Amino acid sequence: MKSMPSKSSTRKKMIRISIKKVVIPQFHLKDFPGFSEKNLFDFVRYYDSQMTKHHAPERRVGWNSADSQKIRFETFISAAPLHRTKVLDVGCGLGAFWAHLKEQRIKPRYTGVDIFPKVVQEARRTHPGAKFEVRNILSRPFPNKSFDYTFLSGVFNVKIQDNWQYMKALLSSALKQTQKVVAFNVLNAEAGLKESNRFSVKPRELVLFGRQLKVSKVHLFDHYHPLDLTLFLYK
Repeated sequence: MKSMPSKSSTRKKMIRISIKKVVIPQFHLKDFPGFSEKNLFDFVRYYDSQMTKHHAPERRVGWNSADSQKIRFETFISAAPLHRTKVLDVGCGLGAFWAHLKEQRIKPRYTGVDIFPKVVQEARRTHPGAKFEVRNILSRPFPNKSFDYTFLSGVFNVKIQDNWQYMKALLSSALKQTQKVVAFNVLNAEAGLKESNRFSVKPRELVLFGRQLKVSKVHLFDHYHPLDLTLFLYK
């Protein structure tokens, strides 16, 4: 007589099946360091629900308002003159950063990447003049030093099993693919956020973390938005 599978193994198989139905078949847990299987399922389900239940572009990719997006983009473009530089936008969503660059009459050689095909498809349709592609830069990185600047906005806001592990892996990969600066934002733990599903960091913790990534210099921006921190990593 064959032994019955344990409840835990059955549950794991169900999670994998659920992920493949709701998510994208090419998603693999090994490509998301710091995630549990449930984290990956919840992560994809969250962004899938945002896309289907909201009409405003910023809400469809998890932001509360277009103004909150723009404030963060303004902080990014303070890094350096981006005109004619090679820019990578990781977690590009529907292309809001590209649109902001156009509004500011900044014309970089822009590439936006996101892990969700439907999101990238819509970004291409909305901004036909820009380059967007489906890519996880951990599992399918660009060649070393392909870009001058890399930006990640809102990529680390969702709480997972080990956010620090995911941040270190993704940012280390981004640094290899970048020649000059990698900049990213996170939620500020000193802002008193109450959402239990949000990951937040204290300013001092973030600076210490950035220094561990073996960069020449880090620079923290912490006064542009009450809920946010941005860290610049200089190669």
